[in-house]
Amino acid sequence: MTISPDDPCIEALKKRYQHLNSLVFYRSLEKARDQMDFFEILERVPDRPPFSWDENEHAWVRDDDIIAHKKLKIMRKR
Repeated sequence: MTISPDDPCIEALKKRYQHLNSLVFYRSLEKARDQMDFFEILERVPDRPPFSWDENEHAWVRDDDIIAHKKLKIMRKR
């Protein structure tokens, strides 16, 4: 199910989460399965960067060392 950014519910969430970077907000919208899922994703965004999207957890996760994290992912692919 695709969620429209023009949905009144999404507009209300945009006001509630105005402290979030717009890119994080809209990427979360793209990843969400429905409105409730979108709300849950936004609720679990870490307070401070660095963080990245984890497909397995279907959530933003905190990265202590984003460079090391990326290198680990590359090594796992080999």
